[in-house]
Amino acid sequence: MSAAADDRDLGLNEGERGLLHGLAAFAQEAVAPLAAAGCGDQAWAGAQIREACRLGYAGIEIPADCGGLGLPYYMRARAAETLAATDFAFAFAFINQHNVALRIAEHGSAAARERYLPGLLAGDLVGGTAMSEPRAGSDFASISTLARPRDGGGFILDGEKAWVANAAGGELALVFAQTDAARGPAGIACFIVDLRAPQCERVTGAPLEGLGAAGIAGIRLNGYAAEDSDVLYPPGQGFQMALAGVNKARTHIAAMAAGLLDSALRQAVRHASTRQAFGRPIMEQQGLRWSLADVSMRLQILRMLTDRAAGLIDAGSDEAVPAAAMAKKYAGEECLDAISACVQVLGASGLLPAQGMARRLLAAKALCFADGTTEMMNERIAAGLAQRFAGGPRTIAAGAAIHREESMSYQALKLTRGEDGVTQARLAQIAEDELPEGEVLVEVEYSSLNYKDALAITGRSPVVRSFPMVPGIDFAGKVRLSADPRFKPGDAVLLNGWGLGETRWGGLAQAARVRADWLLPLPAGMDARQAMAIGTAGYTAMLCVMALERHNATPEAGPVLVTGANGGVGTVAIALLTGRGYTVTASTGRPQEADYLRGLGASGILDRSTLSAPGKPLQKEAWAAAVDCVGSHTLANVLAGMRYGAPVAACGLAQGMDLPATVAPFILRAVTLVGVDSVYAPMALRAEAWRRLAAELPRGMLEANTRELGLSEIAAAATPMLEGRIRGRIVVDVNR
Repeated sequence: MSAAADDRDLGLNEGERGLLHGLAAFAQEAVAPLAAAGCGDQAWAGAQIREACRLGYAGIEIPADCGGLGLPYYMRARAAETLAATDFAFAFAFINQHNVALRIAEHGSAAARERYLPGLLAGDLVGGTAMSEPRAGSDFASISTLARPRDGGGFILDGEKAWVANAAGGELALVFAQTDAARGPAGIACFIVDLRAPQCERVTGAPLEGLGAAGIAGIRLNGYAAEDSDVLYPPGQGFQMALAGVNKARTHIAAMAAGLLDSALRQAVRHASTRQAFGRPIMEQQGLRWSLADVSMRLQILRMLTDRAAGLIDAGSDEAVPAAAMAKKYAGEECLDAISACVQVLGASGLLPAQGMARRLLAAKALCFADGTTEMMNERIAAGLAQRFAGGPRTIAAGAAIHREESMSYQALKLTRGEDGVTQARLAQIAEDELPEGEVLVEVEYSSLNYKDALAITGRSPVVRSFPMVPGIDFAGKVRLSADPRFKPGDAVLLNGWGLGETRWGGLAQAARVRADWLLPLPAGMDARQAMAIGTAGYTAMLCVMALERHNATPEAGPVLVTGANGGVGTVAIALLTGRGYTVTASTGRPQEADYLRGLGASGILDRSTLSAPGKPLQKEAWAAAVDCVGSHTLANVLAGMRYGAPVAACGLAQGMDLPATVAPFILRAVTLVGVDSVYAPMALRAEAWRRLAAELPRGMLEANTRELGLSEIAAAATPMLEGRIRGRIVVDVNR
């Protein structure tokens, strides 16, 4: 690490500084020998990438609950700069590996995350992103790789991709393909492709000079079968998500340029300080000193531009677009000339392979057109100028058309993240064109406030995967526009899960545009307000009851325990279970709510303190079934107190994500722990859950269990919910 970089390290914590120093040491030990092979002799750095992953460096931005480090984008940019100081090509390849893991962590199906993430983080799988094509170039919207629906589900992919990092020897690629040419950009989707499949051919060709370590190659797909679980971005999202990653790509390319320039400058200064000419070090020659001073200034400007762009990206600011373009433009225009000045200091020896200067020159040229040419950067910067200073109309690509802000606008609760990393929630007007791509536009009538929404609004947990974000993990309303024959204007619908409020703009807004595959018709006899009084919490409670029933729980078997009983899931679970004849004990930390819980049907009240502290691995057999909304020590104690063969449905983590338990309840009492996922549950299961809720949940219970707030009141209710000061459900009227 250079002294200049150390100045920026002052704002990092110990773990972040350790990460950068560890990467620098690894690069010197493992990557430098590969880089020294010379421009034309570099092999793909697959072994080094895998080793870096095994050392734990692959999870920089990956959320902690997915096995990563959960760090901000700024640290990815710093890591890219640190690695590029040793070798630009390796940095490029390694960041591509990280990005594949990040995209799957943020947007992959549960099956895809389980199948690929552990291997990507451990280095058993190496991947890259396949966007460019031999004849499409920068015109991403004109890609010709086709994905056609397959009978029985999934897609068949045919086509050729070019310039794919790590394709020379890696195992995975994120392949963008067109599903419907008539829809233009709105038909583009993205698929996780196994490069080892016989339907995938690697098109290697001649290695690129100076970039051999990146393993850049092409791939040709001929009848490749992609499962539904390997659809990363469905049609309508692929184009948008590809563009969403451009600012990050441009900024970390600029950061790599800073790494190149830093190492070239340090090498030139060392040489000039020791090389003698006319009886003194050549560093004392005024012309040479001034040349290196100019290089140093360019480096500092580049770092400032890059740091600013990274900070704006982490803050979710619209200003990140021109800021990233400025950093990339400056890198492309200045880096090549600055490195040439460093070569000049070394003289003819600067062209020797061992010096690495020729490799740096080639990399400096390559970064001029990676992720957009200088001319494209000028366009992005100029567009920002028009919008900021001339009040020009803001245009956004949505499908094949360009829409302007004359379209309708809606009020929404919008989350952004400031430069200090603090989440900020405010009411804002959003144009219809700002809504994500999707086949159905819904005018929302009601949403609800859930525990996960409260975490997102307060920023207490990294629920939100990208900013800006509209929170709200569920909504109900009426269809306004639809491009899918299953829904027509005026249809009453509801939606919960599917990444709403986390990776996709959610329901705390007056409108939402979503995939038709995620929508459910509102059950007969249920209106929008009733649906959201039930909401994701009530739906999750029904999934828990159904899980217990699948594992042979019956009212005759004995009492059922519900933990977190005053919460949204707990209250509905009590009502559902007692309605089906179960004897329910409610665990709560608020004894003053005992009468309320008994009114829901609970026959007994248990103080949560008896379950929330560490306990024995096996305890008295008390419960014939349980619904746990709390996790951690509470769940461990619940498991320890189950009767032989009893099931436990686990759906929450209010106390924590850990499970400090032993295997004793499972192998000595045959207890079954059933995980309940409300976000990605199959449509048939969620449709059955909502049908049963409409039929089985007492309407009087909904009214007694629900408080209504307006959209403007939601941010203030988030903290009380996290602190356990709100019982039951909060339904949100988004139109007041």
